[in-house]
Amino acid sequence: MMMASQNMAPPGHFRVRSSAHGAPLILWKTFSLKIVLWTMGGTLFLSMLSSLVELFSMLWEFLARDVPLLDILKWIGLGAPKYFVDSLPVAFLFALVFTLSNWHANNELEAVFSAGISLQRFLLPLFVLALAFSAVEFYITDVVSIPFLRMRNTFQSEILKESDSRATVPGFITEGGRFVYTYRYFDEKQLRLYDIVIIEKDHEGNLLRKLSASNARWEGGRWVFAHATIYEKINDSWRYARIAEFSDPTFAEPPSGFSRPTMAVHLLRTKELQEQIDFLKAAGLPWVDAAVEKERRVSFSLTPLIVIGLAAVFAGRFRKSIFLLSMLFSLASATLYYVAQMIASLAAEAGIVSPVPAMWGVMIGFSLVSIVAYLSART
Repeated sequence: MMMASQNMAPPGHFRVRSSAHGAPLILWKTFSLKIVLWTMGGTLFLSMLSSLVELFSMLWEFLARDVPLLDILKWIGLGAPKYFVDSLPVAFLFALVFTLSNWHANNELEAVFSAGISLQRFLLPLFVLALAFSAVEFYITDVVSIPFLRMRNTFQSEILKESDSRATVPGFITEGGRFVYTYRYFDEKQLRLYDIVIIEKDHEGNLLRKLSASNARWEGGRWVFAHATIYEKINDSWRYARIAEFSDPTFAEPPSGFSRPTMAVHLLRTKELQEQIDFLKAAGLPWVDAAVEKERRVSFSLTPLIVIGLAAVFAGRFRKSIFLLSMLFSLASATLYYVAQMIASLAAEAGIVSPVPAMWGVMIGFSLVSIVAYLSART
């Protein structure tokens, strides 16, 4: 068991003693607690900074519309989860580099190494911490951040008196042109379509049926059309009928297909993104942006794992200006990582490379660098 002693050490410092058996639990607990505290503090600071930057970019619009202060604060609060998840990996990196640099400057790392504990063993608990941060980041993004961003977009349209048409689309084609849907408006909350017209064709493109209705509601896994008018071709002749309430499982396009084709992909949850990709592929519409966003979101949530190796490489590398040089190089490595992700996204969207190898290639490349840095870190 690791033991800490302050009998012969200056105030605020400690010497480390280790026994031949057991893990340095006390040392791991102390170090991990410092990392968690600095990460949370850094995340809050960076989140507030991001909030202020975005607020300043919108402030003139709020002032021009005389938006009340409470509404502005609500607008900021709805964006807080997004700022949190964006800031967490950077804050984790800075917390690691700051703590390791501080311990190195105060000769505390030397005490750890003298006790026979390598830097690689010393950082082992951080992998558990990084996995927890990755899970938290992905969960908050998918469950909290995205719904809040949707609410903020709607709220922003209300307070700025803007028309919000991002949740509607006038029409689309499915199953390679077999079905053509047009409508005036889709109520996403009530799952209702208004002034809906559906044209059904066969596989050769010949018109089979046309349906029009004043409205349709989603009920029991199918659309129920009110006051429907149906033109149907039977035996080379057309028949006409009016039905007060009509339903047909053939028209099985789910409500999600009516609301998302024009919605920004960053406003879709991961499950919705996959549904969006499937829908766009079936409709013959561009789907690469949605696929890039999905792969980017999943791969980005694993960033805290990469951070450990990037931070470890700076521990003990500098003899002078330890803190400043470590922070400078960690900031440079983080910037390089974000730039690489941005370039990979642009390459995938341009069709140069498919989304999966583009986004995961960056993640795997930096993971290999992180692993090498971790294993070869000075100790």
